Amino acid sequence: MSLTFSNASSKTLWAMVEWSYPNCPDGGEWMKKGWWQIEPGGTAVVYGGDVQAVNPIWYCYAHAADGTEWRDRYQELVPSRAFAWCTDTADSSSRTILMNEIVVSRPDHVHTFLP
Repeated sequence: MSLTFSNASSKTLWAMVEWSYPNCPDGGEWMKKGWWQIEPGGTAVVYGGDVQAVNPIWYCYAHAADGTEWRDRYQELVPSRAFAWCTDTADSSSRTILMNEIVVSRPDHVHTFLP
């Protein structure tokens, strides 16, 4: 059981994920974690466990070196370096991204970043 990201594009991408985490120790109700480097055609397990048991709603974002983004409208602050933070955590290097919403349909879910 897991949440896996799949890269169907021709570009290397860096991805992050956000999930429900009630009473997150550093503040907020959500945990955000990134950056997984995923090569074209590659995958990365970004959460190990029953994703439906956590919450059916998850969020993600990815970007490529050329500026391509896989995004939507849900704002979050993230740093450029690897991180695992509660949603209320940020620092002076953080920037605002716009995440996609994922609705998971089973305990083992694959989200694909399309070209």
